[in-house]
Amino acid sequence: MKTGILFCAAALLAASNAQAQSSWPIILKDASVTVALDTAGIDLNADGSYLTRTRWDYSKLHALESKRPYMAMTQSTLLKCTPVRVKRLTESFYSANGAVIREGQMVNARDIPYMTWDRLKTGSDASKAFNSACALLKRKR
Repeated sequence: MKTGILFCAAALLAASNAQAQSSWPIILKDASVTVALDTAGIDLNADGSYLTRTRWDYSKLHALESKRPYMAMTQSTLLKCTPVRVKRLTESFYSANGAVIREGQMVNARDIPYMTWDRLKTGSDASKAFNSACALLKRKR
């Protein structure tokens, strides 16, 4: 894994935005969540995976293990599309007013090859969002 790509991912996380913008098209919207994909920050890796960043805006409060409530999350992932599976690299959580609740730490580049590719539960919001992301990425190629 290229450390330059991971450095770019860390820089993207530092530039978190409170609202989806034109480079962040909505890839999933239902009554409980709206998910946007940062299309400007996508990198294609040599193994065919994509380095992606998504923003999840929830309609109801969610809580971390620490019981701290949040309404939004940004997530950096490695995404493979055939079949759809992910490696979650970092997550950051935000309150209803956009304040940082917990800032995620990027996974060490040495550890990424040893992480497993997670298959997503069929019908879950994550499955719907990342399938939609893959469809969008295929159209852009």
